[in-house]
Amino acid sequence: MKKAESIKYYVTYSITHPEYTPTTATGLVEARTRLDLDGRLARGIGMWKKRGYGVEIVKVTCMDDFQWAAQD
Repeated sequence: MKKAESIKYYVTYSITHPEYTPTTATGLVEARTRLDLDGRLARGIGMWKKRGYGVEIVKVTCMDDFQWAAQD
């Protein structure tokens, strides 16, 4: 059985910390399935929270959708 190809997602986060100005950041995440994406996002958020940051996912955009819209 062939492994599924990774899909690339742009993820926009809202990041807060008591000592710093709140900010919004965008990162690229690759995942093979929606479950894989959820797991990767949960691990990333967990790492930030251990450092004292508050993280909220604002938007998730599939790169395929983004590229398709850019061609229109």
